[in-house]
Amino acid sequence: MNITTIIELENNEVEAITGAQLVFAQEKIDENIIETCVECFQVNDSDDKLSTEEAMQKVFDQLKTEGVIPSKVVDFSFEMPSCERLKSKSQDAKYPPQKVVLSYMS
Repeated sequence: MNITTIIELENNEVEAITGAQLVFAQEKIDENIIETCVECFQVNDSDDKLSTEEAMQKVFDQLKTEGVIPSKVVDFSFEMPSCERLKSKSQDAKYPPQKVVLSYMS
């Protein structure tokens, strides 16, 4: 029997672990719908960028170090914030994206 464990992390938790900020990209689906998703991570106080894979590997390794994920687990998957939303009159309005989801089987 396999057991799947899902860990939901707030964006700020992922940013704290990786030492980098999420960089969001927006794509206009049609006139009234905009899709927002994570493009990469911008390393704090640097011009360096991390791919989402590199950043989530850091998160996975840190959670294993802290004992949140058992040390025997080697494979994991993740989902980054991605959402479609209706275009609002106020384009500057902040839209809170979904949480980062990391999962593994044991």
